[in-house]
Amino acid sequence: MELRTVDELYKVMSKKMGEQNWWPQNRWMETVVGSILIQNASAKTVDPVIDFVGQKTGFDPRKIDSMSVEDIAEMIKSAGLYNSKAKYLKASVSFFKNFDFNISSFSDLNDSELRKMIRSVDGIGNETADVWMLYIFGRKQFIADSYSRRLFEYLGLGEKFTYESLQKIIMENNSLSVDEHREFHALIDEFGKVYLSSQKKYSDSWLSEYSIIL
Repeated sequence: MELRTVDELYKVMSKKMGEQNWWPQNRWMETVVGSILIQNASAKTVDPVIDFVGQKTGFDPRKIDSMSVEDIAEMIKSAGLYNSKAKYLKASVSFFKNFDFNISSFSDLNDSELRKMIRSVDGIGNETADVWMLYIFGRKQFIADSYSRRLFEYLGLGEKFTYESLQKIIMENNSLSVDEHREFHALIDEFGKVYLSSQKKYSDSWLSEYSIIL
């Protein structure tokens, strides 16, 4: 079956998989923690660590800010690369501390200005910046992570996308709301955990009967 818009793909995936409800905006510190810990790691490894951080800190940014880098590293040790991730988490908390941990303080910034500020934080690359833009600040962004690039390749859109090239194509070819963008990212990643580790697994999936032309 041929899909002609990104919106059609979203609707197909949403109908089949249901609502995912990832990272509510009112729990933004959980998003900060999760987006850093998941770098170069799997959800299976990281999810218990995120839960542990929640148990220890309540995802209170002030409590995390009061901790030393060494204490943070010990807390997240099971996540892998814990020394560097502890530094990134500390830097991220400091970034929000400069605005008194008030998300609404960023509301006057346009998307380009805000993203540039986020990217200036130590350890925050394209993907993590876009996770923050979308899930914390409520700005429309397509997160062109490895699952997304693989999915659109398998759907026949093209091959060897860079992060930026796929993001540009998808952002120019959808009318999804912010909430739908959040759900779309979650749907792709949940689908990816099961079916996007190889072409063979994808071929056995319910989505393999579809192709997309934008």
